[in-house]
This record gives sequence, structure tokens and C-alpha cells, in this order.
Amino acid sequence: MDEPTQQVLLRRAMIRDAERLERFFRGFDEVSFCEWQDARFLRGVLLQETTTAYLAIDASGEVVGAVIGGMLGTRGTINHLAVSPRHRTRGLGQRLVEAASADMKRVGVLRMFLFVDDANLAGKRFWAAQGFCEPRGEITFERDL
Repeated sequence: MDEPTQQVLLRRAMIRDAERLERFFRGFDEVSFCEWQDARFLRGVLLQETTTAYLAIDASGEVVGAVIGGMLGTRGTINHLAVSPRHRTRGLGQRLVEAASADMKRVGVLRMFLFVDDANLAGKRFWAAQGFCEPRGEITFERDL
């Protein structure tokens, strides 16, 4: 029998967790984790004051959920969020979003955004349930540096 999500510990991700974060996020096809986002890169991100990152750890010490995002002025972003399949639909994703949101709110962030792949229907449903909506009339532009 699976252990209840309430027994999963949420804690801030630290620099020493970079390898665990990389391995965890790379385990999900639906997470757009870029090839260049390796542990070395993540250590630098985790050092930044504007980063919010949490791990969800089960009783055996396994990472079963994670979120990482950042803040710039009055806007914040969730860059990546994933929950192990056996822990989904139990509120763990919501707990991770709430933890990151609380960090952002504490420093004055007024709006959060994120990107969801068009084909990720489960992701779209999850984020809509968290109160996010698809902006109308906006197109995202991006480029690699």
C-alpha cells in the first residue's frame, strides 16, 4: 500500500540537492528539462536569492516531487514541477505550488507564470486547478542565449 502524501516531507532544495533534482526532473518526458540544465547549472541556480525550490521526500528518502522557479520584480515563474506517478492526485503537487507561491508572495511577487506543452493535457488540467489560466491575446517569444 502506498504511503499517504501527508507523510511526505517538503523541504527547501539546497545546493547539495542539485544532482537529485537533475535526476528526478530528467525522469519525466512531460517536463521540458533542457540538456544544458545539469547539476552544475542547477547549483548556480540554487545559489541565487531569487530562486525558490522544494523537494518532496518520502519516508525512505526518495524524491517523489520537486518544484523550482524564480522571481524577477513583481513576476515569478515555475520553471519545473514534477510528482512521481504513485503520489499524484493526492495534493502533493498543490503543496509544492503553495510552497513556491508563498516564497514569491513574501518578496512581493504579484503574478506567476509558467509554460505547459500543448500536448500535456494532464498538466493543463493540474495548472487550471491551481488557479492558473491561459492568457488570451499573448504570444510568448523566446530564444536560447
